[in-house]
Amino acid sequence: MYFIISLSLCNLDFPNFFLTSKLKKIKKNLIMENPFYTSKKLILIGLLLLLFSCSQDELLNNDSLKTTSNSLSISEKMSKKDYIVFKGPKIAIGNDSVRSWFKVSKDEIPIEIGIEMTPGAFGGLPDDSNVEGPTYVLPLHLKAKQLTLFKHIGINWQNHGHGGGPNNNAFIAPHFDFHFYMISNEERLAIPNWCSCPADAAFNIYPPSGFMPLGYATPPGQGSVYGQMGKHWLPIPFNYLPFTKVMVYGTYNGKLIFLEPMATRDYLLSNVDFSGPYAQPLYFEKAGYYPTKYNIFHDSKTGNTNITLSEFVYKVATSN
Repeated sequence: MYFIISLSLCNLDFPNFFLTSKLKKIKKNLIMENPFYTSKKLILIGLLLLLFSCSQDELLNNDSLKTTSNSLSISEKMSKKDYIVFKGPKIAIGNDSVRSWFKVSKDEIPIEIGIEMTPGAFGGLPDDSNVEGPTYVLPLHLKAKQLTLFKHIGINWQNHGHGGGPNNNAFIAPHFDFHFYMISNEERLAIPNWCSCPADAAFNIYPPSGFMPLGYATPPGQGSVYGQMGKHWLPIPFNYLPFTKVMVYGTYNGKLIFLEPMATRDYLLSNVDFSGPYAQPLYFEKAGYYPTKYNIFHDSKTGNTNITLSEFVYKVATSN
């Protein structure tokens, strides 16, 4: 973003407490039976108890999103029995990979959606002088697209930063732009570059009053416009400078199309955890669950860094 101003049976979702209680009762009753049969049955019961004692953590892969208590976001402090995590495919970046993930409650209420970056993803990045930087597209798991308004994620690496802010130099530090798009990748790719032609008008058609949060602004004309992205909006005043992290909104042709946490590489590598709210619109074009916080947290076991949106709230649609 830029500005001018092997499958385990343990994966099955059994009611563990209920089953183990029943099995223990059966075991007690077996003590009264013929000892010849009892020993064999006790072996069977022992195996069943081992099976059903498997933790639901195994719903995740071996490189799962396990974090220490100090780095847990609010939504992660739920009991692990209360949610399931779905992951997108690994996408190569730098010397390793990134992937999307989606946490949902057992009753299919969105909890958190995010990006998992391995330590190697921060090394070996391209030294691209193009202000837009390369775009890494992260597909979302089908469940995330079914239960939220997000369709895909785009990561842009800005090795040389870019202009913007009050002195047009606020974002020159090397950083990442994490675009959570509410349009398909095909729709995003169809957004043209600024061409000083009639097609440019769509960049400066803004959402109606109330459909963008108060305290966000964008310059007129070509300012903060980029093809295959849209028009970018920054929070005003600039009390988050010097820049380490900030939440950005994006629009195109009168619609809100993305949310964008933006953070410097140095901040992401500092292992400082963060969770905070960001301004919300008064009205919403589409009904659904919308996040209200953005977070950066680190996994001390894997070294992975997570950039997420959380605290989803259901919003009804308002006609405009």
